[in-house]
Amino acid sequence: MKFIEPLVNNYNQLTQAVNDQTTRITIGNHQTTPSKGTIAEATLYAHEHDLSLTVLIRPRTGAACYSDPELKIMEADILEAQQLGADGVIIAALTADHQLDIEAMNNLIAAAGGMSITFGTAIDELADSQQASSLKWLADNGVEKVLTHLTDKADTAQLSKLNNIAQAAGLQLTVLSPNESKSTQLNEQLDLTYFLQEL
Repeated sequence: MKFIEPLVNNYNQLTQAVNDQTTRITIGNHQTTPSKGTIAEATLYAHEHDLSLTVLIRPRTGAACYSDPELKIMEADILEAQQLGADGVIIAALTADHQLDIEAMNNLIAAAGGMSITFGTAIDELADSQQASSLKWLADNGVEKVLTHLTDKADTAQLSKLNNIAQAAGLQLTVLSPNESKSTQLNEQLDLTYFLQEL
């Protein structure tokens, strides 16, 4: 069994992505935060179709080590998404030396109070020695899911290990997958069940 959640980049894609199997959907803007207007209309459309909507909160692409102004932008965007009725957010913040930025994450999690929280693909940037303790901290502080884009053949062992660590921490590992064939392959190889698939 596998569950595929669409990842869309605009309102038009969202309306095309919904089918009978869709229960939740994620919206971004080419790996950054979508506009306020997009979030508002996407939330309205999702809820009219009995779907939950998750919003990607990311001020820019690249490493997840953010400046103070960038973190303030993220907090404001989270609060905006919450006020507009979105159900969840994807957030992540690391320090310059690739460790979990506890202070930043505390503030972002507080801003997302009551929403479903997914930790973004920055998990793949963490040092191996930091993964177990970081995932446990995330689980203890209200994060429900963690997102990875480890999908290459060379990543299989690392992906399996990350899945085991996530399960031990009580987190749901979701794989950011480029297509359905890759999702099917990882489902069969590693018994992974949750995928966020880009359209």
